[in-house]
Amino acid sequence: MKPTIGLLLVLAAACSRADAGRTGTLAVHPADTAHPWRKPGDKIDSILPMPEYLRRFREGLAEPARLTGGATSRNELGRRFLAAVSGRDSARFADLVVSRAEFAWLLFPYHLYHDPPYELDPEIFWMQLTAGSAKGLQRTLERYGGTRLALVSVDCERDSRQFGPGPVRAWSSCTVRYRAGDTTETRKLFGSIVERDGRMKLLSFANDF
Repeated sequence: MKPTIGLLLVLAAACSRADAGRTGTLAVHPADTAHPWRKPGDKIDSILPMPEYLRRFREGLAEPARLTGGATSRNELGRRFLAAVSGRDSARFADLVVSRAEFAWLLFPYHLYHDPPYELDPEIFWMQLTAGSAKGLQRTLERYGGTRLALVSVDCERDSRQFGPGPVRAWSSCTVRYRAGDTTETRKLFGSIVERDGRMKLLSFANDF
């Protein structure tokens, strides 16, 4: 069954308000295995000071006090994700992934890309995340949408490179072991998991399909 356009665009509708007039500099480079959160094509090219980048990115966004939705454990987050896939539930997907406001106020200020020598425009980073999410979610739904899925486990690596000392913790290279019908599979079904104040959410729906 093919996913509906509205469902595939849930991330953009729920989380993103990208300004099409804002531009960044991208160049083609091979994948950076030392920095797995980078996307192929990244080029760090800071023109404006970071406070100005943040001011522009946050414009019109209310500052959230904390992450909302998500889950309190990685396994619970995995279960909720699989339930959303099984039910093709757009509201559940939006509840599991970080919003633009959460990214702007609660996460990006503590990310490696916020500080020298990177100082990446958060708009560019956010566009990369949402693009990867849209593609990953579409592929997941094309393969499993409407299928009954049962979680076995979520296994991740603690990631202290993206987020160093501070209130944000992250886990990367997450694989999900799950049952689909009579088979048990292990795949990367989503991107990094971030945690702040005991609440966990997905940074994106990017996967290995």
